[in-house]
Amino acid sequence: MLNQSLSGISPQAVTPQINYVDVIQQLEQVLNADIQRLQMLMQQGVITQQQGQYFMNNLADTQRKLNLCKQSIPLEQSAVQPVEEQIPQNPLELFSQENPGFFDKDGRGDVLDYLKNLDVDKDEISKIAKLVEKLEASAIDSYLKKSAHEKSLNDENSAAKSKLTSYAQNATTDSNNNRIFTREEIGKMSGDEFAKNEKLIMEQVRQGFIK
Repeated sequence: MLNQSLSGISPQAVTPQINYVDVIQQLEQVLNADIQRLQMLMQQGVITQQQGQYFMNNLADTQRKLNLCKQSIPLEQSAVQPVEEQIPQNPLELFSQENPGFFDKDGRGDVLDYLKNLDVDKDEISKIAKLVEKLEASAIDSYLKKSAHEKSLNDENSAAKSKLTSYAQNATTDSNNNRIFTREEIGKMSGDEFAKNEKLIMEQVRQGFIK
């Protein structure tokens, strides 16, 4: 009988080298099966109530010994299911989960390749990411200031050219106003040139400058 095979079991007999958690579970399954068979035999009248009670007492004693064995199990071996060791997640993966698409922007791929060769945690990666954003913002601000300065220079150059052109035109007009035409010059003029200078020529004729 099962109770005879377990009569010598005691908590002190279990050694740390034995994985007795599984052993006790198997023995409990056998014990439960014996109890069910004993109850069935008693119900069918194969054994008397007195005989059944005798065997039930023996099985109960066996179950008590199993419970004592279970109580003596070290804490590290008492868990039915061992705790799975958690593999640390890659710091870059953790950062990407919290900041999706951060390294997808132009130029940041080089930063990602550089970080892959470093032994840094997620907090250090976050600090580097903030530094990258700061540098980018500074570069954009510098570009905008440079563009504004170049536009200002272009505007100043355009204004200066406009003044020079206006001055040159005025200087030509003044020189023409002070110029005294001769009959030979007037004779060689085209129709457009004469029309352009007609007012000045007629004024010089009226004043008697052209002879």
